[in-house]
Amino acid sequence: MEMSSAAMDHRAAPSLSVEEKRRIERVARCVARDRDGDLTEKLLLRLLAITRNGRRWGFLAPDHPLHPYYLQQKVSERCRILRPRNAAADR
Repeated sequence: MEMSSAAMDHRAAPSLSVEEKRRIERVARCVARDRDGDLTEKLLLRLLAITRNGRRWGFLAPDHPLHPYYLQQKVSERCRILRPRNAAADR
C-alpha cells in the first residue's frame, strides 16, 4: 500500500507546526542546493551554539527530536536535484 508524500511527512513529524515545517524544509533545501552543504550545515550549527536559539534552530543538532525530519527533507531535496527532469516525466 503506497502512502502519499503528505501522509508520510505527517507521520514522520507529527508535532510540527506549519511554521516549523516550513523553516526546516527551507533550511534543508538551502543546505542541499549549496555546493558545500556540509560546510553550510557546520556554520549553521555554530550559529546555533552562539545564539542558543534552540527553539527556532534546534533541529540542526543531531540530538534534537526533529533532526531526523530535517535529514529526511535534506536527502529528499538532494535526490530531487540529482534526478533528471525527463526521468520524473516518464513516470
